[in-house]
Amino acid sequence: SSESLLEIVNDILDLSKIEAGRIELETADFDLRDSVHDVLRVLSLRAHTKGLELSCRVRPDVPYALSGDGGRLRQILVNLVGNAIKFTDAGEVFVTVDIESEATAATGDLLSLHFVVTDTGIGIPAEKQQIIFESFVQADGSITRRYGGTGLGLTICSQLVGLMGGRIWVDSQA
Repeated sequence: SSESLLEIVNDILDLSKIEAGRIELETADFDLRDSVHDVLRVLSLRAHTKGLELSCRVRPDVPYALSGDGGRLRQILVNLVGNAIKFTDAGEVFVTVDIESEATAATGDLLSLHFVVTDTGIGIPAEKQQIIFESFVQADGSITRRYGGTGLGLTICSQLVGLMGGRIWVDSQA
């Protein structure tokens, strides 16, 4: 219970900082593959307990060394992969990382990556796919009783991805 409460408090604090414009992204060198594998390692027990396969593929042309906020990237991935595990009862959760656009002078020498989290979970109805990124909203209110959660995780992910110059969306079949 204390861990759940701490997670809720931290989510509320993060969301408050983001909405107040008080969150600053760090820029430091980090190894992308290590970061992705760290996330999967942290969540592997939860996946294993449910009998799920948890794996990833970082495409070979994605650079190892990147500069950016590796900590916030891990926070986003923990949330997305954690949700995928939470809402998947059987099958797998798979993470793919690919290059969306190359770093060029035209892009300000920024590399854009595309992260995809795929699962065999319950899915999200088409009419609910946009609202899941709103604060305190879940696709189905009755889901809260079965799966738990506050409806803040995807809001925080959406805000952080936006601060990083990216975009987030969902494609799902319910």
